[in-house]
Amino acid sequence: MLRDLALAAKAACSREDQESLVPIVKQLRDLGEVACKRGLLALEGELPQIRDPLLKLGIELIVDKTEPENVQDILDADIYYNESNGRELLKKIIIREGLLRIQAGDNARNILICTRIFLGKVEPGAW
Repeated sequence: MLRDLALAAKAACSREDQESLVPIVKQLRDLGEVACKRGLLALEGELPQIRDPLLKLGIELIVDKTEPENVQDILDADIYYNESNGRELLKKIIIREGLLRIQAGDNARNILICTRIFLGKVEPGAW
């Protein structure tokens, strides 16, 4: 998990912006479920439905059996060097966390817990 206070400040956004990211958290959970049940290579079949470029890149790296450290470095580079902020930056941080947990073999529930934590302003009913 990223623990960078300056980055966290740049990722601050409204409750509405955070609520708009609930679908990406759910998508990460669903991808984690596919990976747990059918293996990481099964994620290749999910690629056509993935619209977010960073999420798609991460899944491609995982399917291609890229070393976890290299996946993390690539995702971190996008976060730190592509000058995102607010909602877009928070989205990238959530995607990074979810992808690394999927690659590590975490179960879908753990992926959900560890990604939704970034959406502290979202009401429990949104889940």
